[in-house]
Amino acid sequence: METLVFLVVMSFVIVLERTSDPSAGVLRGKQEARNLECQRISAAEAHARHPVQVPEPPARATGAQVDALDCQRLYMREGERPARDEMVLSSLRRDVAELVAAARAKVPHEPPLVWHVDAFYPDQAVAAKVAVAARTHMAELGLTVSDRVPLLAAGDIAVLGRLPAQQSYPTACARYVDQGVLGDDHVFMGLMIVDGREGQLHAGLCRRGQWTWLR
Repeated sequence: METLVFLVVMSFVIVLERTSDPSAGVLRGKQEARNLECQRISAAEAHARHPVQVPEPPARATGAQVDALDCQRLYMREGERPARDEMVLSSLRRDVAELVAAARAKVPHEPPLVWHVDAFYPDQAVAAKVAVAARTHMAELGLTVSDRVPLLAAGDIAVLGRLPAQQSYPTACARYVDQGVLGDDHVFMGLMIVDGREGQLHAGLCRRGQWTWLR
């Protein structure tokens, strides 16, 4: 996996924070940016990770704060993913924003809640991207988001696996409450593909044992 390191001044970082991918729109085009996974780190940490490519930062501050984008190129380039994965990922930011807005509209006047998010998708790597995108968007909106997901006993999972999606998610929601997995001040949002032949994300909300389909 190829590693790319970009040093950027703080003014660039402010611009980068407005994009879904920190490298998109400033350092690379959108298509190329989707083939990168980047994280923002300090210049000192960048030098420690990549001493050859990144020079040691000056001992004294120069007035301009400098950060780095530490990017790794994905093995799979644009156009190499299955068509459904491409469809889901290409509209992920928009879909997540719409679904989170729909979820918040269901509990607009509730006291502070702890949100749990998980994604159910055939490809685990894509599922992880969907869940992270939703959690990140919620956190940016000021919601309290847990990094834990509600879990059921193995027997429940075996039964749910034999049910169609339209039944399995509401049943799981009821079991979360029955087993004390979700309290009154907790809410679970699930994002999923309901029909294996489609490429659109659906979502549902579990609150106090009641499951509500958002799309």
